[in-house]
Amino acid sequence: MADEFRIAGVKVKTPYLPLTFREFDISKRNRVASGKMVGDVIATKKRIDVTWKMLKDDEFKLILDTIRANKPYFQVEYPGPGGQQTMICYNGDISATMGSKINGVRYWEEVTIPFIEQ
Repeated sequence: MADEFRIAGVKVKTPYLPLTFREFDISKRNRVASGKMVGDVIATKKRIDVTWKMLKDDEFKLILDTIRANKPYFQVEYPGPGGQQTMICYNGDISATMGSKINGVRYWEEVTIPFIEQ
């Protein structure tokens, strides 16, 4: 199962590499009477921006249908630092560029979806 990409347990086409990994802190910050900023880090979360190139129409539809059927939160399995990783997430804005038909099959030139940890 190494280097597979799954959404809610459904294996989808392997994304275009590289995957873009981000890690960010969620914090609560406030200014005190002296004007100094104080705060706490509440959690550290991950975001993975995934891009597919030249997706067939049915491959793109499988990705969309799987996300829609499992909203608001679903599991994503992906190749990450140290091996296969899993996270519970939601998706950000889905960006897709429609391509042309080749032998009667519609292709999407580029599809990008950010997956953001819950």
